[in-house]
Formats: sequence, C-alpha cells, structure tokens
Amino acid sequence: MAFYASVLKVMIASPGDVAAEREIITQELYRWNNANAVTRALMLQPVKWETHSSPQMGDHPQNILNERLLIDADIVVGIFGTRIGTATPSFISGTVEEIKTHVAAGKLAMLYFSHVPIDPHSINQDQWTALQLFKEECKTGGLYAEYSSHDQLRTDFGHHLAIELNRPKYLWLPKADSLVERREPELNDNEKQLLIACASDRDGNILTGQTMQGFYVQSNNRNFVDSSARSVAAWKRALRNLEVNGYISQLNDDLYQITDEGFGRADKEIAATPLQIEVSFTGSPDKQNLAVRSTKPVRLLRIEFLLSSEALISSSDLEIEVEGKAEIPLDYSKIVALFNAPRPDRNHFDLSGPAILRLVFASGTRQYDPLLPVLLQPQVVNNTNWIQLVGSKSFFLT
Repeated sequence: MAFYASVLKVMIASPGDVAAEREIITQELYRWNNANAVTRALMLQPVKWETHSSPQMGDHPQNILNERLLIDADIVVGIFGTRIGTATPSFISGTVEEIKTHVAAGKLAMLYFSHVPIDPHSINQDQWTALQLFKEECKTGGLYAEYSSHDQLRTDFGHHLAIELNRPKYLWLPKADSLVERREPELNDNEKQLLIACASDRDGNILTGQTMQGFYVQSNNRNFVDSSARSVAAWKRALRNLEVNGYISQLNDDLYQITDEGFGRADKEIAATPLQIEVSFTGSPDKQNLAVRSTKPVRLLRIEFLLSSEALISSSDLEIEVEGKAEIPLDYSKIVALFNAPRPDRNHFDLSGPAILRLVFASGTRQYDPLLPVLLQPQVVNNTNWIQLVGSKSFFLT
C-alpha cells in the first residue's frame, strides 16, 4: 500500500572482504523500514555499488561512484574487516574517500571495524597495516564501533540506527509531498521455500535442533538441511533473515512461528512462484503409493490408468489435498487391470512394458492433467506375484 514518506539514502561503503556485513546492514535497514516506515513517514534506502551503479567510461571508477552514489547519500555506513581497499588518485582507498568526502560535506558517517576471528594466513599485511593507521586516525576524528561477531554487528547497528534516527533533524523532516511504495526486502530461494513451507504447515511452525544426524530445519513435514556444513550455514542464515524481516518469530530455542506479515509475504511468493509438481512411487510392490511434492497447495482429483497409446483402462476419483508433499495409496486393482489389458508393446518374456498415468490436479480455479510415463514390472514378494509401477517426473505447470 502506498503512503507518503521522506526517503533517506544510506550508502554502504566497504572493501570487498566484508560481503556478509554489507548484507547484514542492508537487512537491518529493511527491518527498520518494516517497523517504522509508516508511523514515521520515513524510508531508508540502501545504496550499494552492486545495485545502484551501471557501466560507464570516461573517468576514474571512484569518481563515477562518487557522482552516482555518494553525492546524494544522506548517511554513509563504513565497514572494515582486514582490508583498507583499493587506492584512488587522491586517497588511500575508495572506501576512505567515500567516508572522508561525506564527512567533509557535514553528513553522518557510521564506522564499524571487525574483530571477527579469521585465518591469519589470509591477511594481506600491507592492507592490514594501512587499515590500522586509518583506524588510529579515526580515533581523533570521532567515534567508531567494533564488533566481534556478525550477530553483534546486527544488534549494535540496529541500536545505533534507532538512536540516530531519533535525533531532532530526522524527527522534524519536512512532510513528504510524493507517494512512495513500501519496498519489501528481497528473499533468496532458501528463504522463499522455507517461508512458503511454514505458511503451509498446519501450525505455522518451523522446528530446528540438533540430533545425531546433524542440525535440522523442518517445516510442513520437510527437513531442508542436508548433512553438509554449507547447507547448515545457508539454512541458519535463512532463519535469521526471515526473523529479521519480521516474517517469523522465535518462540524458544527450537521453535519459530510465522507472523501475520509472514503469511502475507508467503501468499505473494506463492502467487509469483511457478507451480512445480514432482511425482514418483514409494512403498513395496504390494502397497504402492504415489509420492507428490508441490511448490503450491494443490488437490489431486483423479488418477487415470492409460495404455501407452493413452487409451483409458480405468480411473480412481480422489479429493486429496497436497500441501508440500503427500503419499497417496494406489488402488492395486487398477494396476492389475492396466497390466492385464491387451498391450502390444509389452515385453514378450515377463509381460513388463510401458503405460501412462494421467494425474488431474486443481490449483485454485485452474485444473491441470499432466501425463506420467510409467513402466509395469512384475515382482515377486513372499512367493506372490505383484505388479510394480516404476517412474518419476517433475512438471512445471503454467
């Protein structure tokens, strides 16, 4: 919904070794917007070279960035890890130039220096020495903050931002004379998947914890984490960002719950996400299930058992809700009828051969009927002959 607001541009300045910190500052700016933008009639716009610059020749790159980004910035947030950055014609680095130019214009610069543990062998000593000299210089020019973890940076910056924006010059900004659209924070694929699953979960919960098999993140009967450390880190970040943006709230150490804002965002993501349905078979030959996984809630209305020529042999009428995933028992008598039907393309030796299942799904007011190629294979279980269905496929339905 549109509303009147002033917009402050917040430029994030740093060398290239603090990408995670740049993302944290961006998320905290969006978090402040979510909590305060409407009541304060004030929006904070993150400004970064990776999102607000475009190719341009004819001048030194830093001069182009200054002209494009820095000149209009209201606040600069400077972050340093172990590097000072690349030198420019006039300053020891582009980041230092952005900070000093901004301060010289009488504007606010908020500086943060990292003490996050790092492999000492990865440190460039020339860069580190130059950074320490700049840090000493900053001691006589104002106040800066230090952080020893990403969580501390997130907490401290959010606190500092709230203090600064409560100063009179931000409380008494002129009334905005134009409408702005409230911008929702961007979500990566992991965050979208987890939020949609949480919105589809019966209790709207996300469960986390540690077992002998490792860390897990589970919602709507699905565990999102595999066994790798990279996967664990990625899904912990997804949880943190969803919470920062107000889409989920942490109830205790192992439990998160979706918020009203989370339901609203999930609905938008579901509407924008293509419908993808994955189908396969599970269970033993005598108790076969159709396994269905869907990116959106769907209803399975009917299964039709067809020859490879698409001639209909039999069908099962159903009304089964699929939210995330489901396993649907198959009527074995329908499989037998399909197997026993005259099939010119069946194998002469074991009577196996191809067939087709037509799966009729409904999503909202739309109906889809994708075809699943299958193979009919005789199997013996406990001295009894059975017919097993084999096949799997992923459908993108528009």
